[in-house]
Amino acid sequence: MSYLAACAIFRNEAPYLREWIEFHRQVGAERFFLYDNGSTDEAGESLAPYVAEGIATVHDWPDVPGQITAYQHCLDNYREQARWIAFLDLDEFLFSPALTPVSQVLEDYERHPAVMINRLNYGSSGHKKAPEGLVIENYLRRLPDDDDNSRHAKSVVQPARTVGPRGLNPHCFIYDEGWAVNEEKKPIDHQPFGFVDMISFERLRINHYIIKSEEQWEAKRNAPTPNSGKLRGLPPERPDRYSVEDDLITAYAPAVRAALAERDSAAASP
Repeated sequence: MSYLAACAIFRNEAPYLREWIEFHRQVGAERFFLYDNGSTDEAGESLAPYVAEGIATVHDWPDVPGQITAYQHCLDNYREQARWIAFLDLDEFLFSPALTPVSQVLEDYERHPAVMINRLNYGSSGHKKAPEGLVIENYLRRLPDDDDNSRHAKSVVQPARTVGPRGLNPHCFIYDEGWAVNEEKKPIDHQPFGFVDMISFERLRINHYIIKSEEQWEAKRNAPTPNSGKLRGLPPERPDRYSVEDDLITAYAPAVRAALAERDSAAASP
């Protein structure tokens, strides 16, 4: 059994899949349960080495909407293969601000069925088009800590104690007993369950690269979401709101680049 795994549903994320996997391997994730929601890019090619090594399990997942059904499938089929599963999107990077492995931090929460972790939203950082290089290095300006968007949280659950998603909300789950807690171990026992009352990033946090470049945001905000299948219809970016320079996560960049380079070298070898 793995201690920490991650689950995600994705569509046309080929340029970012390898970075996302290698980053989360650096913070302690051992397995990845991935659901391809109709990709038409090179996602399969990007993931093939991880599948061959048993690091990733990939399912073709044509459901529309597909996020809730994918999460339920993950719980039903892999609950005995990991102590914890983080349910994330491909634009979300989970880590500890103390740069302690997430798997190590979670040891302190084992009596709880789940931990809900606040997100910090990052903007385009002035990029008109997608730049080369790592997401975690290219986008360094975010919303302030106390922005109301930071109350949004995502779940890392103990699958053996988790029944399934709570209704149509992919951020929160139903447990066989007890409640999810925030990083301060306060129970999240009231609606809206996908939010936490107290914003805290001392032990765990998620960097949410929701916008990336301005060009990518324009495409994304008018695309259907995986949890509803409906168009997002989100407003244009307001760059002035992303006023905080924050490069903490780039501490992982050298290791991520090295892991990617090693894989590229291995693939090029005869």
